[in-house]
Amino acid sequence: MKLPGTLSFRLMLWYTTAFVLFLVLSLITAYFSMNSVLNYRIDEDLHEDILEFRELYTSEGLRRVQTEIQREIKSGNADNIFFRLLTLDGKVIFSSDLSSWKNLTSNEQPFISASTLPALETISLESKESSTRIIYDVIGPDIILHIGESVEEKEELMAIFFTLFITLFVVALPAASFIGWLMSHKAVRGIKEISQIAANIQGGHLDQRVIVSQHGDEIKQLADTFNAMLDRIKDLVIELQEMTDNIAHDLRSPLARIRALSEGVLCSDKSLGDESRAAISSTIEESDHLLQMINATLDIADARAGLADGSNTPVNISQLAVDACELFEALAEQKHVKLRCIIDIDCIVQGNNHYLQRMYANLLDNAIKYTPENGEVNVSLTCNDNSTIIVVEDTGIGIPKSDLDKIFDRFFRSDQSRSLQGCGMGLSFVQAVVEGHGGNIHVDSTLGRGSSFTINLPSIRVS
Repeated sequence: MKLPGTLSFRLMLWYTTAFVLFLVLSLITAYFSMNSVLNYRIDEDLHEDILEFRELYTSEGLRRVQTEIQREIKSGNADNIFFRLLTLDGKVIFSSDLSSWKNLTSNEQPFISASTLPALETISLESKESSTRIIYDVIGPDIILHIGESVEEKEELMAIFFTLFITLFVVALPAASFIGWLMSHKAVRGIKEISQIAANIQGGHLDQRVIVSQHGDEIKQLADTFNAMLDRIKDLVIELQEMTDNIAHDLRSPLARIRALSEGVLCSDKSLGDESRAAISSTIEESDHLLQMINATLDIADARAGLADGSNTPVNISQLAVDACELFEALAEQKHVKLRCIIDIDCIVQGNNHYLQRMYANLLDNAIKYTPENGEVNVSLTCNDNSTIIVVEDTGIGIPKSDLDKIFDRFFRSDQSRSLQGCGMGLSFVQAVVEGHGGNIHVDSTLGRGSSFTINLPSIRVS
């Protein structure tokens, strides 16, 4: 199974892994520390018992020690502790009840000399489920006290701690994952905002900027750099458009003169041969094509400039749609294409009547041009208090998915449209008009099944 490759997932994974490792190491350290402390406490208790009995033997003698051992056993639990008094050669002088401490003597090591005492060790007895901690030490001349204490309570406590450790781990793992997801999501939220703006800009919205708040200095610095880069790109795009428009403007007159001269020679010189006439005709045709592209480029520039100067007026876009459908109905009938128009009445937008007319004309012309015989072109217009929605849908040749993000670029023509006449500027003009009116345009298309262009323009109320 392939894991997600997003930064937020990796941050969550790193945080969860670090947290779990820290938790496991902390609990393991706590577990062994507690075990060590409990063992130390048991050994301390055994040493304290040895000291107490040594003082008692010194002050009151062996019989008083035996009496105290009996009292200790009666007040405590004979199953958890035992006492034995031994001579240096290992002979038992006195012992507590050893009925629950079977096989005790078989577990003893060879007896050690008084010079090596005190001696502590842990033994295991068949009669005991838990281990036993024992101590040998001298409490008087030729008298050794042997004490053993079961570590059952310690082992039970450690078992409880181990259960808590497992429970805490099981609970902490999903909790750490969830907290890690929240933290990683918050950490990359600024990056996601920048990514979303970048995606919008890729669609041509160069006016958008990243607004970052409370995402940290690093994200703010990235956003500032990104915005500065956008400002620079926008300036370059404007300069490029202005240069293109200036070149187009400067080329229009020479091309017009070339066309006029060629047409004059073709019409006036009757001595020209067929090859010369064909070459001049091609020159005129190519000049017409270049002039068409130049005029389209200048139209786009004029549209952007005309819509930006603020001289817009209320336009009844419903009437424009009706007029456009009536105008192109004859062309549709000529191609045997069914043109259907469903239009709400009195939809008003703030804009330029001339440019909106040409927007409709370009969309309908394209739809009919690229729709084969017996196809359909459907135009709909709906509006409310906030927006006007225009949809031009056809059953034509469609647009490849790879070309959908390029069709509004100047001079772009997909492979399916190159066999038909055109210069690739119509949709660029439509986009310029739509965006100049504060709207947006979206296209859906399936190759071989048709295309649908949806335009959203802000509506206005006219009292």
